[in-house]
Amino acid sequence: MSFHPLLYLYSILQWVLDKLLSPTPPPPGAQLSGPRIAIIGAGLTGVSAASHCVGHGSDVTIFEAGDENSLGGIWSHVNNTSGLQIHSIMYRFHPSVRWSEGYPDRQQIVSQITQLWKRYGLQERTKFNTRVNSVTQDDQGRWIINDPSNGRFDGVVAAVGSCGDPKMPHMPNQEVFKGEIYHSSKLDGKTAQGKKVLIIGGGASAVEALEFVVHTGGAAKTSVLARSDKWIIPRNAFVDVLLALNIFGQETMFSWIPESLLRIFFYRDLDDLAPQHDGLFTETPMVNSDIFHQIRQHKAEWLRGDIIGFTENGIRFNHRSKGVPKGGPGREEVVEGDIVIMATGFTRPSLNFLPKECFKDPYQPPNWYLQVFPPEHMSICANK
Repeated sequence: MSFHPLLYLYSILQWVLDKLLSPTPPPPGAQLSGPRIAIIGAGLTGVSAASHCVGHGSDVTIFEAGDENSLGGIWSHVNNTSGLQIHSIMYRFHPSVRWSEGYPDRQQIVSQITQLWKRYGLQERTKFNTRVNSVTQDDQGRWIINDPSNGRFDGVVAAVGSCGDPKMPHMPNQEVFKGEIYHSSKLDGKTAQGKKVLIIGGGASAVEALEFVVHTGGAAKTSVLARSDKWIIPRNAFVDVLLALNIFGQETMFSWIPESLLRIFFYRDLDDLAPQHDGLFTETPMVNSDIFHQIRQHKAEWLRGDIIGFTENGIRFNHRSKGVPKGGPGREEVVEGDIVIMATGFTRPSLNFLPKECFKDPYQPPNWYLQVFPPEHMSICANK
């Protein structure tokens, strides 16, 4: 393996962060005397929260609806070709995390979550196959998860995330299509080699599908069918940091500066694909450095428009010009394909198991994750 000075410095930085900031794991079998905390969800956020709690003396129980293969949350259910869309230095969910590269793949991410889970002895504190249906209080204000047999808790961390089951909408005449149809998260073991690939959707799931196409290699052609234009930014640590400097997380009077730079240096001859009216910070941008390269080599195309329905050999598509709104007039055509990848995202997990008074306006999902603690119950935390 060749020596990379920046990665070496990055590994030293991570070692220092671990030594300075990681709480000390409790000894095996330790009886922790701090507050009892119920963690709902064994994904990245749940495992991170639990490790911090036990590291500071709190006793925790993690409740996970799935089996042990669900450890890691959404990262345990996506493709092996999937990876981080931001640089890993900005994805440090615990001080002890040790990334070996800037943009780790799904396997390395799940490995880091599993190592953290084991390092803090959370195996004996996790109840798999235990779906949480209700969170109620007893007369002394302690929390009961489902029923008293699970114990009573001083606090609750709801860490169910924002991605649940895959969305697979049925489209007109889908049953007549002679090719293969997959969700973007179910592509392990499949190949795009020599095939025409149609990707329905233009968000983060489309990036997942594009990663699959690039990693399996040799697709005859890839067509992204998107209802609207999305900002696409390169997978680059410098760009990540610059955009993160917008501490407001929304459009500002200076947003035109990064937008203009992206048009000039990244989009270049493909400026027609840049959103005309939506600003860079109005939605989460796609992070992909391959799509424009594929388009310039005539191996891929980005089509803006509306899906009318399936045919035997592809999809009937209303191809709209730039600036024409969704559902507006366009040119109807059949986009041929052998594989259709539904990059249609995931359902949002429900928080309905929590007391109703947690959701008084404006403390409602999805903003609830930003506000963290509902005023009615300050011993509940919505973490994501």
